[in-house]
Amino acid sequence: MISLYPRRTSRLFFALLVPLLAHSAGPAQARELAAPAADSAIATALPADTLAAEAQKPKPTRLTPLPMDSLPHIHPRDAKGRITDYTVAPGVTWHYDKPKPFEWAYHIPRDLGQFPGFAFRKENKETLIELAAGSVALWVADQYLVDWSQDVGKRIGLKAASTQKTLIYIPFSVGSANLPFEFNVPDNLNSTFYFLGDGWTHLTVASSFWIYGGIKKDNRALRTSSQLGEAIFSTGLVVQTMKRLTGRQSPYVATKERGEWHLFPSYNTYQNFVPNYDAFPTGHLATAMATVTVIAENYPEYHFIRPVGYGLMGLLGYSMLNNGVHWASDYPVGIALGYAFAKIAVRNGRTRVEQPEATDPTVHGTGFRLLSHPKPWYRRGLFSPYAYGPFTGASWSLRL
Repeated sequence: MISLYPRRTSRLFFALLVPLLAHSAGPAQARELAAPAADSAIATALPADTLAAEAQKPKPTRLTPLPMDSLPHIHPRDAKGRITDYTVAPGVTWHYDKPKPFEWAYHIPRDLGQFPGFAFRKENKETLIELAAGSVALWVADQYLVDWSQDVGKRIGLKAASTQKTLIYIPFSVGSANLPFEFNVPDNLNSTFYFLGDGWTHLTVASSFWIYGGIKKDNRALRTSSQLGEAIFSTGLVVQTMKRLTGRQSPYVATKERGEWHLFPSYNTYQNFVPNYDAFPTGHLATAMATVTVIAENYPEYHFIRPVGYGLMGLLGYSMLNNGVHWASDYPVGIALGYAFAKIAVRNGRTRVEQPEATDPTVHGTGFRLLSHPKPWYRRGLFSPYAYGPFTGASWSLRL
């Protein structure tokens, strides 16, 4: 009994020493050398009843790494070489069909028909009330907000005029209506901000997705281009209809504070002096919101899209107050329209792929088992995006 303890101590010492010595021989040799020696030494040092209990426990299954060519691809190509399925988050995969030429155009009537049911759902009741209350509150402060914006512009040297240079002008007319093809570019900073909402800007964005999708055989990019077309044009039709019904004066031609409302102006009256009737709601911000929402919904893995898009929309909104094109109360309804038609277009343009339930590690990963390491407190923040009616944002909370 006296000689047993030194023997056990020497064996435990040997079991601890061998891995340290083997570490210098390299990872592969270390595992081969250390594992048998340590197991045998510790097993000899333990009592017999403990060894029996350990032997009855089920042994864990060892996971081996899979070869690289068997790992699942996030965006695999189909038999025709096209990318149709996109895994954007764990367990979230979207399928996109290749759109037909000008499919976006004949989807516009469908989107217009679905708009009332989408916008005026029972669960949107509070959002609609808040939207109306926000518009009224901004209407009360409209004149002050326009004057303040223009004062700020003067102090920082930002020209209020929205002027552009014509690069291309091709005359075209249909009967007595002149419909020239004209391409203009801004010639000052405020005009550059205003140009963010121009139709050419959004046409360029949509065309870029179409070109990229055609070259890369990327159905998601092609569908994004198609959805941009139908969302922008659907939004534009509703916005233009509301403008012609409400007839609100723009700030720079207003004859009284907050402008006059000429309800239901005739077609000729409207066309003879458009700025006197087309302020409400904003078409520029409506189109911009539709563009940002379509892209962000289709590419949710790129978290910068909404912050960058909303930041540019903020510059656009300020420029329209500074140049007197819009009142602040023109914004909420326009933004909500762009958001709604973008959501409708995206909803109709993709389908969710159901994920198979399996415990096989080849389905969900490489087969490696990673040990959990606690994160430091400054990395335990939880970033949570949210969507509330027409408004989307994000919150950050710290988990201790």
